Amino acid sequence: MTRYRMILHTLSEVHIGDGQTLQREYDFTVHEGRFYRLSLSRLLEGYAAADLPQELLERLVRLPPGRWLSPEDFRRKEWFPYVLEGDPKVGVVRSFIKDVHGRPYLPGSSLKGALRTAILWRMWRERGEPIGLRQLDRQREWAARPLERRWLGSDPNHDLLRTVRPRDTGPLPPEEALVVVRAVVQVGPRQAAPLALEALRPGVTLRGSLVMDERLLAMGAAELRWEGKERYVRGLVAVARDFALDRVRKEAAWARGAGLTALEAFYGDLEQRLRRMREEKADAFLLRVGWGGGWESKTLGREPFAGELEELLRRYIRPKGRRRPGDPFPRSRRVVVDERDRPIRPFGWVEVRLERES
Repeated sequence: MTRYRMILHTLSEVHIGDGQTLQREYDFTVHEGRFYRLSLSRLLEGYAAADLPQELLERLVRLPPGRWLSPEDFRRKEWFPYVLEGDPKVGVVRSFIKDVHGRPYLPGSSLKGALRTAILWRMWRERGEPIGLRQLDRQREWAARPLERRWLGSDPNHDLLRTVRPRDTGPLPPEEALVVVRAVVQVGPRQAAPLALEALRPGVTLRGSLVMDERLLAMGAAELRWEGKERYVRGLVAVARDFALDRVRKEAAWARGAGLTALEAFYGDLEQRLRRMREEKADAFLLRVGWGGGWESKTLGREPFAGELEELLRRYIRPKGRRRPGDPFPRSRRVVVDERDRPIRPFGWVEVRLERES
């Protein structure tokens, strides 16, 4: 086993949901531009300790918990599980994944999924031929399964990615790591579907580990029929970096065409960062993880399907709106907006650095 310390640094907001939607005045409230997560049990304990008249308590319980609070109550930090910067300006906020103690972290499964996509992309690039729809499963949820079985291994016991195991990162205090951000669907210069989320803020450093199973890699060719595919795992840093560069250039071109200068500049900075990593021969790469990465970051994209793109979209995606055959796809992106609804960053970009443990 080769073990690496894994240091992740968020370059833009990252959201990985836990399936909860938080309701204003029931699960959170906002005071002076800050997001206060509510806990009914803590509020009840606080008011019970305050020895309020029974009549007042009965009146309060008929109101949403967020309406119980006076301006003075917001000074009682112990009443709130956490307090974040940001005003969602909407009634619902999507919650970020947390451990049992309410601390956010990045799941290893999210990182592994991004690495899996990068390896599949490199395999397709080296083959240099289109992927026909006949190679895909007709069920949308399992479309790539036949391809993965053919390229990565016929079943979980023979899967090439058995050899790479990124662990969950260590958790961080929510006030240190999270922020409430607003997002929109950006369609060229137009915007739609505003929503709010808890997200890791840019500039947060998380630490985890990655294990590479060298013993399994060594036996792969002979016993697991990988036929030399071990090189994709051993060259994982370069594979992930090349995949990121390809996606960064595509996203920069989209931002340029939409006239979104802040996003174009962000992607220009990412490209420079990737170039420095290559020049320095660093064990570092970029990944796009979590919500908002879009179709291009979660799949092999458009190029592998060449002349069958329209049929692929009809079968699996079913684009909304008045799309005509030949129109660009995808047309929209989910982006972070500032207080004046100006797009400022895409979601999900992290820098990953590996340090081999002695």
